Amino acid sequence: MRPLIFGAMGFLDELKGKTSALQGADAAVDAETLARNRRLANGACRLAHDYWKELCGHLNLIHTPSQARYVLSGREPLEGLICTSFRVLPQMRLVPGGEAIYDCVVLAWSATSERALRIEKENPQDIERVRAALMQAGIQAFEEPVRNNGRQYGLAFQFKPAVMASVRVTPLPESGKVRLTFVNVDQLERVEGEYPAAGLRARLLDEIGRWIVGQPHRVLEYAGNLKRFQH
Repeated sequence: MRPLIFGAMGFLDELKGKTSALQGADAAVDAETLARNRRLANGACRLAHDYWKELCGHLNLIHTPSQARYVLSGREPLEGLICTSFRVLPQMRLVPGGEAIYDCVVLAWSATSERALRIEKENPQDIERVRAALMQAGIQAFEEPVRNNGRQYGLAFQFKPAVMASVRVTPLPESGKVRLTFVNVDQLERVEGEYPAAGLRARLLDEIGRWIVGQPHRVLEYAGNLKRFQH
């Protein structure tokens, strides 16, 4: 029987060389994909930033009446609110190489009225519901005990309505998506959804604008991983 003659490289070494080559190729593809996703997510934020700057200029001149149903107590919404103080709040940072990238872009505004309101509640659970609604709305209220013959039987909330609303775009560079967070756009709630960064274009931004001014819209139809949070 002829003796086995082994080559200089063993079988495991051959496999190791092949897997190393494959892993190197995969790493190169992953790095390229991640860089592409980052560009898309950052570009989506830049587009929203530019679009919203122009939108703010128009809406701050129009003084659009709010069509939202902001309910603090019972079933009746706040009435006579005007959408004002539209502003864009970008958050950016520098990365190695000197490039400025977005951490997020926020479109913020207020729905306000000069009419002073007063809400009185006796039940402790009702008091906490009003407190939670005011907190969600971003309204600072003066709390005053309600008394009868010196005995407190409830609590009064006094305030001028000034509901804080916003839309936030947050890049998700690993997945090539963006997260849109809508706060108090048409009611007191926070809504989150994910969208392909390449899909955040003027058409979707137009739909968001329509939602803000109370027109029919399809913003949430395009969202993935949709979540709603109410006070």
